[in-house]
Amino acid sequence: MAFSGNTLAAPVRSVSVNSQVGRRAAMGGAAAGMGLAATRMAKAVNPTSIFETNCGACHQGGGNNIITGHTLSKTAMEQYLDGGWNKESIEYQIRNGKGPMPAWEGVLSDEEIKAMTEWVYEQSTTTFKDVN
Repeated sequence: MAFSGNTLAAPVRSVSVNSQVGRRAAMGGAAAGMGLAATRMAKAVNPTSIFETNCGACHQGGGNNIITGHTLSKTAMEQYLDGGWNKESIEYQIRNGKGPMPAWEGVLSDEEIKAMTEWVYEQSTTTFKDVN
């Protein structure tokens, strides 16, 4: 080590251009990998997939194969869902279940439950709008 003023300076090493290019490529690859991981995390919660996997057996197409009329349409939720048609009531139902519907809290993550709440709310006025 060489002395430079009040600090010690490390000796300068010569680095080949190929070594620097390789290091930059590796850093770029690492950054790309981190970007890919962030993208995967952002896409990790897929409410459509969660619905098909966990809810579709009873609520196929937004219907209700267990209790007639208790569908996922806005109209049915206004009539049958405790608290009426709003995100808080939908989230409560998903978390706690009721009757034959199981509670999903502890099975789905909070992030998944929030995503499902938003998704069901949106579907109730679009895709599931006319389900009886």
